[in-house]
Amino acid sequence: MRSEGGHRRYSRYQLRIAARARELVDEGTPIEAACRIIVLEDQLEEAHGINEELRADDPAKE
Repeated sequence: MRSEGGHRRYSRYQLRIAARARELVDEGTPIEAACRIIVLEDQLEEAHGINEELRADDPAKE
């Protein structure tokens, strides 16, 4: 997105991803590997969220 003045605007998510990529690259990780790591971290976080939802909805736990 862009502001009325034409400046690019980034979401908090995009800024978090950019900061994580910078962190990995600064540690010596090649950019391609850093991008893959970030994708995998996001997938893992999503899987954890789904797992928590399923556990909360599990009638056997009640």
